[in-house]
Amino acid sequence: MEIEIKIPALSDTMKSGRITKWYVEEGQYVEKDSCLCDIAVNKVNFEVYSDYEGIISKIVCPAGSTVEPGDVIAIVTQSEEVKPSATQKEIKYEYKEYDLAVIGAGPGGYVAAIKAAKKGAKVALFEKDKLGGTCLNRGCIPTKAYARIAEVYDILKRSGEFGFDVKVNSFDYAKIVKRKNDIVGELTEGINALLKANGVDLFYAEAKVDKEKNVLFGENKIKAKNIIIATGSSPAELPIEGINSKNVMNSDVILEITSLPQSLCIIGGGVIGMEFAFIMNQFGVKVSVVEMMPDILPILDKEVSSFIRAIAQKRGIKIYTSSTVERIDEEENGGSIVTVKNGENIKRIYADKVFVSIGRKLNTDIGPIVELLDFEGKAIKVDEYMRTNVEGVYAVGDVTGKMMLAHVASAQGEVAVDNIFGESNTLDYMKIPAAVFTEPEIGYFGYTEEEARKKFKDIKVGRFNFEHNGRAKTYGETEGFAKVISNEKGEVVGVWVVGSGASELIHILSTACQEGVDAEALKKAVYAHPTRSETIMEAVKDIFGESVHKV
Repeated sequence: MEIEIKIPALSDTMKSGRITKWYVEEGQYVEKDSCLCDIAVNKVNFEVYSDYEGIISKIVCPAGSTVEPGDVIAIVTQSEEVKPSATQKEIKYEYKEYDLAVIGAGPGGYVAAIKAAKKGAKVALFEKDKLGGTCLNRGCIPTKAYARIAEVYDILKRSGEFGFDVKVNSFDYAKIVKRKNDIVGELTEGINALLKANGVDLFYAEAKVDKEKNVLFGENKIKAKNIIIATGSSPAELPIEGINSKNVMNSDVILEITSLPQSLCIIGGGVIGMEFAFIMNQFGVKVSVVEMMPDILPILDKEVSSFIRAIAQKRGIKIYTSSTVERIDEEENGGSIVTVKNGENIKRIYADKVFVSIGRKLNTDIGPIVELLDFEGKAIKVDEYMRTNVEGVYAVGDVTGKMMLAHVASAQGEVAVDNIFGESNTLDYMKIPAAVFTEPEIGYFGYTEEEARKKFKDIKVGRFNFEHNGRAKTYGETEGFAKVISNEKGEVVGVWVVGSGASELIHILSTACQEGVDAEALKKAVYAHPTRSETIMEAVKDIFGESVHKV
């Protein structure tokens, strides 16, 4: 008899997929549970297995074909009556026990899952959306893909400085978006491959945890000796009249637009808001930024924030600080009017689109176990080992309310796994670096200069400007400075770098300081010449008044 091999719904959101590879040929005998082919769905690869044995008499859809659930992809010929259709080789949803269940496959969750599996644990990983979480799909990677293209565009526009006569009058934004999507897709497939290689059982399902620490998904459940909550955060909604109008975008939506507005009003001058302000400005969009605090990037060192503000304004970005948005009104011509209040003054800003980049809400709706967990504000309370107050339950990433950064979530995931395995491990958050991808970039860790002056009896501050660095001059990127702060003990307690390559340079000192290296030892380090890292060297030496290239 002939049996049709049909495509099942391989994920909750599957509308179609593409066959990327066949593992069998026509005329080949296959056993039950043989892998037939790979299908890519939303940039994630799934393996399709057969529930039959028999001869592949026909491959209906060759590699490269686009298929939908229910489509026949192959014909198997056999002589016996057998049970129906091929399915994805998914985990059977009977009650199972695991060493570790991880809820959320973002940078905290998938790293924890892989690390635990490498240590020999039987791991279940749950994801209701896409592998990689916000960082990979709607955050770090997409925005940096855009930032890089904006950087290249800027270099092309000023190519005359380097002796070229290049005219760049336009760009194809749809291709820019495609490049971003391709990068995200490749990295997603990489995570999927790592999970498979390490034997992690991946469930595409929304998971909840009950008070008995069962992990529930749909009508199914599993039990795990330990649970890591890594459910992340989502864009917050503001109580502003008109916030839900058609022209208003959050950080998820703005990454998916395929054409640029002529003008954009950004509500929120924090990290995300200012990164997009520079990106859109480079692409020729008229940008306005509204920030409630007295300055943009309010959590950063004041000197750094003021420096970036001056550069932004020099490039034509309009900035309104100490201001709040009262309402957003749609115009008949399709744009919006953003009403902004500063004290008693009212200003109305016209923009084709409005981007809301204020705040994140923590995804702590994880089931009945929430009633047992202790909270600090809206964040799940954890100790230095990432343990909650419920035995065997850990939390990492944004839901802990610590540093809401992807690399911090990953580090917390590793700390949690180490402690699950009895290997004591903690993090010193003051020595973890962070980066802001404005133009120029910012890299930093530790205290701001203002905080350091309040906390310590005596501080010393070393500075060095990029304009005096030979390599920065060759790049044509001389804006910025490095600032190193030490306390009365000679410990480096804060480093702030704003300039070309700052996101990479910051690791020179953050790594050293994590290992307890003090300023006296750091000043003896020898740096290659000519490199931008010499700005760090000179700033450290300036603490002692020993910077050779500073007047």
